[in-house]
Parts: sequence; structure tokens; C-alpha cells
Amino acid sequence: MTDANAGDLIALYGSLMSGLGAMNEIGVSDRLRFVGPCRIEGQLFDLGAYPGLREGLGIVTGEVFALIDPEVIEVLDRFEDFFPDEPRESHYLRKRIRLIEPQPMTTWVYLYNHEPPPDRRIEDGDWRAYLARRSSISI
Repeated sequence: MTDANAGDLIALYGSLMSGLGAMNEIGVSDRLRFVGPCRIEGQLFDLGAYPGLREGLGIVTGEVFALIDPEVIEVLDRFEDFFPDEPRESHYLRKRIRLIEPQPMTTWVYLYNHEPPPDRRIEDGDWRAYLARRSSISI
């Protein structure tokens, strides 16, 4: 049983955003409806292949989606390693938050459940722009 309902909103800020591939890989693109861009209060960190959002001072760029099928939240929870009955064991925690933009809007969001290295903070809070910058750096 899920604690989400059809029509609930979820804010995504990393690899699950449109065009970045993860949504198609896990087969949920037809179970979510794009609502629009959003801004989330918090700090974004580079965790390698994906980012982590932590509460704090800062602004993170994301996208809002409506749940067409409330059962999709269980797929997203597995993808994010969120275990509702075992929060200490979870990689991320799912929580309802109020967005900065658009207002007024409360959404689900996945918050990183560990302390990231401070030097991995993405200052502008934009994972898509960060990926573009990261891929343009030649090694």
C-alpha cells in the first residue's frame, strides 16, 4: 500500500528529470505527467552518477510531475533506495516539502539521507547545467 495518491506531485532534480534517461530506464515515464519547472530550497551535491539534495540554504532547480498512477511511487522509492519501514537504511528519504516556485505547491521530494562531502556541493543547484559543464571538461 502506498501513501501517495493519483494527482500528488513530486519534484525531481537529478537523473529522473526529463531528457536525462533514468525515467525511461525504470519504465515510469508513462505514469508521470510533466507539470513544469520548479525551484526547491536546499543544497545539491555531486554524488558521482547522480546528485543528492539536502536541506539547507540554497536553491535547487528541478521539475514537477503529477503522479498519474499512485503505485509509481513504489518504483521511484526502490530506484532511490528509500525504504519507508527502514529510514536509517535508506539512501534517500521521501518527504513532502513546499516549493519556492511555483507557489503555492507542496510536493514529494527525495532528500539525501547521508552527509555528503562539502566540497561536492553544486553551487548553482542545477544538475542538468552541472552535467553539461562536467562533460565539457577535458581530461
